[in-house]
Amino acid sequence: MRLLFIISFLSAFTFLKSQNVDKLANIASELKESEIRIYKDQGITNSGHIFRIYKEDKIWKAELIQWFLPKEISKDEFEQVKPKLTVLKSEKYLEELFLNIKARNIGFLPKEEYFQYKKDESRVIYDEEEKDWAFETKKAIIVLDGTGYLVKYQHFKQQNEFEYSNPESYLKHYPNIDELNDFVDILKYIRKEFNIEF
Repeated sequence: MRLLFIISFLSAFTFLKSQNVDKLANIASELKESEIRIYKDQGITNSGHIFRIYKEDKIWKAELIQWFLPKEISKDEFEQVKPKLTVLKSEKYLEELFLNIKARNIGFLPKEEYFQYKKDESRVIYDEEEKDWAFETKKAIIVLDGTGYLVKYQHFKQQNEFEYSNPESYLKHYPNIDELNDFVDILKYIRKEFNIEF
């Protein structure tokens, strides 16, 4: 029963991310010519966050948007909840921050499925019953709690999009996975430079 709930929750979340979050956050689904968006999932709450840094009309902007699921008024009636927009400030130029995030490989980080194999532990053992060498694989730890992120990146013609489930939790178990290190470094950099909990 619990597994079924988790699967249905993850499916609903994936659908929500891909279809409605931009609408709930009151932003366009298309990225600006230079923009980074990091969507932080809602977890078990009724809201989520989007970090944005982008250039619009030659002006650099950064913001944190908290979006909310529609409020249920009755069984078949829902009301949109206005997102909360926080304009972010930093002591550094926003273009410099954008380029520093770019320098942390955000344009090249792969989808999580492409490095999933790094979480598996493999070794060669001698099988006494078969009297031969065998390949043994210990499957990866599955982390169900934590926070997932969806990233959309564009800088002129370069684009990237990927999703990481619980990167900070997985990094504790797999500290040598470069992709997790790079992405967690991006999150830490954003938190530090903008002094935000994200």
